[in-house]
Amino acid sequence: MKSNLVYPKAHLWLIIPFVLTIAGFYMSYWSVFTDAPWRQHMHGLTATAWYLLLILQPWLIHNKPAIYHKKLGIVMLFLAGGVVFSAFQVMPYQVVNEFLPDMLKYGFSFGDLCALTGFSIAVVLGVLNAKNTNRHARWMISTVFWVLLPATARLLYLPLLASYDGNPPITYIQAVYICFVAAHIVLLYLMVMDYKKDKKIYASYSFAFIGVAFYSLAIAPMGKWQWWIDFCHAVIGKGM
Repeated sequence: MKSNLVYPKAHLWLIIPFVLTIAGFYMSYWSVFTDAPWRQHMHGLTATAWYLLLILQPWLIHNKPAIYHKKLGIVMLFLAGGVVFSAFQVMPYQVVNEFLPDMLKYGFSFGDLCALTGFSIAVVLGVLNAKNTNRHARWMISTVFWVLLPATARLLYLPLLASYDGNPPITYIQAVYICFVAAHIVLLYLMVMDYKKDKKIYASYSFAFIGVAFYSLAIAPMGKWQWWIDFCHAVIGKGM
């Protein structure tokens, strides 16, 4: 990979969604860290480690010999597998949770599957495009958008839930839509900047733009469709 100046400040910008993610999962994970089950630790810690290395990698490629970036990339590949594997260990418990409404159990299970699929594809294509700095950098950055929504929706909704004594002015799915629109504004900005500079729209961002929009808008209807509910219990829920 050539160390040209592709996103020289990417490591600084990536800190923002990282902080949002940590804050979004504070109530459900970090604040109860010592009481969390092992499956949550597997997912939370592998995802956090992956993200920290994602922040470090752009800095390395611009400030250190490329060999460090390449070696750390191998570690990231294993961590990405850990993120996906551990997520599948958590999902069955979500499906059988009697205290969650159907949209959270079934709709978000569909959203999680889509997000994990998109994330995995982005990682694989990032690796396959390792020799093309422009494509590689954008595929790796695009992974953030696939997995950002659960954290930002929590970060928006849970404080409102507490502030309004359990009756916030918006529903959780509306919080999801707000966060999805905000993320897409950022994606659109990146796409416009690329077009102005390179006269092209990179597949990584357009893939994330379409894919995240699809699964965000599909959450609510999938939470109601009986065939999907049956599938969740017959397949996902059996993974406990």
